[in-house]
Amino acid sequence: MKKESPHMSESLNLLSEEKSLYLQQHKNNPVQWYPYGPEAIQKAKDENKPIFLSIGYSSCHWCHVMASESFSDQDVADFLNENFISIKVDREEYPDIDQYYQQACQLFIKTGGWPLNAFLLPDMRPFFVGTYYPKVKKGEGATFMELIQELHRAFTQDKQQVETNALNVTEAIEKGYGPGDPVEFQGHFPPPMAILDAIKEYADQENKGYGEAPKFPHFAFYEWCVEQMLEGMVEKEFGQHIVDSIERMLLGGMNDHARGGIHRYSTDNQFMVPHFEKMLYDQAGLLRLLSKFGLVYPSPIVFDTLMNTLEYLQTEMMDDSGFFFSAQDADSEGQEGLFFTFTEEEFEEVVNTASNDKDDLTSEMEQIKKWFQITKEGNFTGGLNVISLNPTMRNEIYSQENWEKIRRIRRQILQERKKRIPPATDNTGVGSWNSMLLSALVDVIQYCQVDAIKGKASQIFNKALEGHYHNFLISKNNQGMMLRHVTTQETGLPYLEDFVTFSEAMLRVFEITGNPTFKDNFSDTMNFIFKEFYDEENKRVLTRPKELNDHELYPNQPMGPYDSSFKSLPMTLIQLIKRGRVLLQDPDFGSDLNDYLDEAKHYILKNPISGGEGLRSLSYPEGAYRVIKAPRTWLQDPKFVGFMGYFLPRFVLDCTNEEENSQTWQICNLNACELQGEGVENFIETLTPNKAK
Repeated sequence: MKKESPHMSESLNLLSEEKSLYLQQHKNNPVQWYPYGPEAIQKAKDENKPIFLSIGYSSCHWCHVMASESFSDQDVADFLNENFISIKVDREEYPDIDQYYQQACQLFIKTGGWPLNAFLLPDMRPFFVGTYYPKVKKGEGATFMELIQELHRAFTQDKQQVETNALNVTEAIEKGYGPGDPVEFQGHFPPPMAILDAIKEYADQENKGYGEAPKFPHFAFYEWCVEQMLEGMVEKEFGQHIVDSIERMLLGGMNDHARGGIHRYSTDNQFMVPHFEKMLYDQAGLLRLLSKFGLVYPSPIVFDTLMNTLEYLQTEMMDDSGFFFSAQDADSEGQEGLFFTFTEEEFEEVVNTASNDKDDLTSEMEQIKKWFQITKEGNFTGGLNVISLNPTMRNEIYSQENWEKIRRIRRQILQERKKRIPPATDNTGVGSWNSMLLSALVDVIQYCQVDAIKGKASQIFNKALEGHYHNFLISKNNQGMMLRHVTTQETGLPYLEDFVTFSEAMLRVFEITGNPTFKDNFSDTMNFIFKEFYDEENKRVLTRPKELNDHELYPNQPMGPYDSSFKSLPMTLIQLIKRGRVLLQDPDFGSDLNDYLDEAKHYILKNPISGGEGLRSLSYPEGAYRVIKAPRTWLQDPKFVGFMGYFLPRFVLDCTNEEENSQTWQICNLNACELQGEGVENFIETLTPNKAK
């Protein structure tokens, strides 16, 4: 008979007292889960057992599947309990742990994701890391029981190979860039066309996008492409593929056409069937991309998606106190996508209900079903259809008359969905993800040229800014910055993502408000990052502050230059340094990171599609950055506000001049002011005379 832990409550393991919604979901598993902490690690060392570290989050579909299949299975639980120390981690609470073992997973199986299942030596070094494993045999892959049996055998009978695996992986992670040599090139950085030409073999000419399924949105990469198109740096052929790829993503099932918001990724090459969960940071990436994409391609799908996503965030993802929730589940009633999908008969009923006396849509039913790609067999499972729009009929769909019909049908789909049981919402507010959303709202306000969309974004922004300070900046030092990794559930150790995303948000808020307090918050927080997160000796940007290197149970690891679930934060940091230098007129701002910048740019080109934020940060030499100085009153001038959309990230706005009746403007580089004039009209005419007329 197994001895019950003295810490056991009514739950079957040690998770019942944890605040995390994800950990609470596992408190009744027969697996004897421990929360992450010294107790579990010490137990593994004392008993010389390997650690099974399982990482996920509350809205993760495949986490739910694995919990139902394997972690609720008594035979699996008995084997784990006898031979492993099992630790359950919420990635929202410990993003550094997740980031570290995601890197290891890439080295073992060339991919990553959740659930992340890491098998570790008692000292936390990984000897194997994978993702989802089924309970029942599917194809040639191992079941989860087969996997844990083999890894237990290796740990007990082939310890030398296990040690070798752990050593090789940890050494590769410590390099910070992953395997492979840097890409050498001449000059500052390859031009955009050279980069796009180098990856053209990965372009999916038929279905658009890059690579094969699953297809992720790669928001930062596409944002870089759009910025370069606005600069006139992309040839027509390549630019058309970028436009078509973004449009195909918006027309497809990844875009929630009824409610708004973007699903996680496409499970097929056609952007038809998504993985249905919604993450807050993906909504931020979508808003950032589309706010600029609308300048390149002002189509109804772009502007409707922007407005619908804003309304979705305001209606379903925003707490009354002004913070945004972290995620929504893919499942409802135990089935992925059930809430979002319709049978042919259900869709026909929607169209019938959307008809009115002036416009009987029933007579056009067959054509409308072609628009929405609805069939009796379904494009999903069990005769269900994902709501999407047919890209081969885009010209017909985009006519004003037909688009209004589509809008009516989408509104009726939303009404029908309100009668269903919705997926669960993780109402935790993650500080760093909220900072990302705050910056994205500023992008919409600055770049979008549609007044209604700008107005909606401004309305949400005002509440979110106040809520950000109220909910997340609860711990400050004498510099007035956020000190801890903060969620609305609890505070924890500080991470790089908290400070970089907050710095970016403060700079962007300063640009559209002219309030010097936000400028001070930006510079103070950045200086804290330089001091506490940069390992000058090894030229690495660390996950946690240097002073906490010995606090955790595994080493303080560097963050790589590649985008993962969201954009690379070290690469965002580089762009913030360049922007900060011209804003503050300080060439030494962040100069300690110069060596890191020089080294990182040679690695980002190994995988440009996953290095979008790096491309955004490294494409322009420092001499290309400018600060635009103007009166603060101009931020209320519709002509100036409308023109702000043409200031791409290499331009920084500084509207702090509050001298009475001043109309003087200046454009300055790091060394001197190049242009100067008087009045908004003069400013616009001087910069782009063709657009001023």
